[in-house]
Amino acid sequence: MRMEVKNYLEDIVLRIADTLVKKDEDFCKCEHCRADVITYSLNHLKPKYASNIKGHALTAVDIESEQIQAEVTVQVLKAIEQVKKHPHH
Repeated sequence: MRMEVKNYLEDIVLRIADTLVKKDEDFCKCEHCRADVITYSLNHLKPKYASNIKGHALTAVDIESEQIQAEVTVQVLKAIEQVKKHPHH
């Protein structure tokens, strides 16, 4: 049986980034800028990896905590500002 290694923060960052980018009228909505926000955010957050069933279950619960959600939101907001200042196009 092959176990999958997964960074559970990816799903949270994607969801929060998409929500915040849509709300920011001044932010470019192209896929390149979206990808830059996601990449910047993930590179500045401590990953939450799991590789077994127990780890997947515990990590899935952990990432739904208010603290993790707040940390991700703050980092995504920083990423949006950074990408707005220095877009790659």
